[in-house]
Amino acid sequence: MRRWSTVVVSVLAGALALSALTACEPEGIYVRAVYDVDRYDDIAYATETDEHGQPEELRFDLYAPRDGERKNRPSVVWAHGGSFTSGDKSSMRWIPEALAARGFVVISINYRLREDLGAVRFPLSTEELITIIEAKSDMQGAVRYLRDLAGFYRLDPDKISVAGYSAGAVMALLVATTPDSPGGSGHLGVSSAVCTAVSVSGAGSELLVDGADAGALLLHGRNDTTVPYAEAVATYDAMVDAGLSAELVTYDGTAHAVPGEHPDDVIARSSAWLKAEMVDREDDCA
Repeated sequence: MRRWSTVVVSVLAGALALSALTACEPEGIYVRAVYDVDRYDDIAYATETDEHGQPEELRFDLYAPRDGERKNRPSVVWAHGGSFTSGDKSSMRWIPEALAARGFVVISINYRLREDLGAVRFPLSTEELITIIEAKSDMQGAVRYLRDLAGFYRLDPDKISVAGYSAGAVMALLVATTPDSPGGSGHLGVSSAVCTAVSVSGAGSELLVDGADAGALLLHGRNDTTVPYAEAVATYDAMVDAGLSAELVTYDGTAHAVPGEHPDDVIARSSAWLKAEMVDREDDCA
């Protein structure tokens, strides 16, 4: 009788543990909106030198699912577009909000811009490349900030990814493929490696990719002339050739404005990719 009671108690304890886990992670988490979202604006993550040689404090807005005390949450660093000359972390708020509603903690960052540069176009000039590398360094600093303060934000330090639109997507691809070149934007000595990248209307065909890098989801319009579609194809091919996990989604009849013309698909594909390549993976990304 004692043995049977022990078995019953063990089964009940297991059921309660499973119930608690289910309660912490609602059905459909990461693939559909299951949470309300809280936003916290203007959090500083690094100080760098701007184009005029002056100190520039870099800040982000944080989008957090209202999920009680859920721990080890996956996170995403999101960067806006603007050709590295303009734009702000407050633009396209609906993207980080939608990802946070699915269970990801998202920070939308400001990064160093060059207002006097003019629109960046492929192939890149030396000055444009330097500007992009500085912005990439800022995004890596944001990754390190999250990893360093993972306990405070209830994050999993091994489940961090990057994403962006246009210029922000170029940055995300660079961060994914340069884990050994971390830049200097804050929290030095902490890894800036990520699980994966989501590139919306971005490319990085000039990247030197190897098997130790992170892969990417590329969402691109076939008629894009701002970041030519051929550049996205070349980026995808380079990743596949290196053995990385990569996918290229092509929107026929669409130019650069992929998020505006395909908002639901962008969120659905991005969240599914982040779940598969970050949440569900068994190895650590850092």
